[in-house]
Amino acid sequence: MRSFILPSLFIIPSILSAYDLEFSKSFNKNIQNDKVQTYISISIDSNEIDFINEKVEFFQDFIKENNSVSKKNGNYSLIPNYVYKNNKQNFVGYKGNLTYSIETPKYENLNQFISEIINIKNNMNTKKVKLSVSNTQWIVSKELYEENIDTMRIEAIDWVKNYTKTLSSTCSVKNISINENNHYSSQRYSKNMMMDNVSSMNVIPSQTKRSIVLNANYKLECK
Repeated sequence: MRSFILPSLFIIPSILSAYDLEFSKSFNKNIQNDKVQTYISISIDSNEIDFINEKVEFFQDFIKENNSVSKKNGNYSLIPNYVYKNNKQNFVGYKGNLTYSIETPKYENLNQFISEIINIKNNMNTKKVKLSVSNTQWIVSKELYEENIDTMRIEAIDWVKNYTKTLSSTCSVKNISINENNHYSSQRYSKNMMMDNVSSMNVIPSQTKRSIVLNANYKLECK
């Protein structure tokens, strides 16, 4: 019996001395925003659908053929237009609306694009066509954001590997859970006024940085 009891006396302390170490750490990085963005909206009111479609086509042709900027989220809608008078709904024509998100890494290209689309609108010489340009903003592109998130994940993994080497106990990484504190989204950094029936544009917003936070949860097995 003793020959079996003695080994167990040595094994038990060895098992009891093992423990799990759990903790979290945040990683921060500031990224220089790399694209300037604006939104354009072209609205046309008319009793004639053909008139609206003709004007929209002018803008569409210019936007599609222009390669100096990126065009995203293009949308065109045509709806009946009503006014209410004496509790009655009166049909007054149609409203066409064309919208786009415009992006480019070069502000000069955006400025030139807007200037040219303003000229198209002005040359139509009609109050039925309205052009609106939203607040100009600097953003971090999705490509740059994801590239830096990948780099930070590697940094979080390398950090815990080096950390285990500094511990007095022998520890191995049992689990790593990495979460982004804020997922990708276009965020505004600097603004100029919303412009309706805009006639010119030459305001350069200041370029700043965006902070990205990555949270890593670690679980170590130590002996």
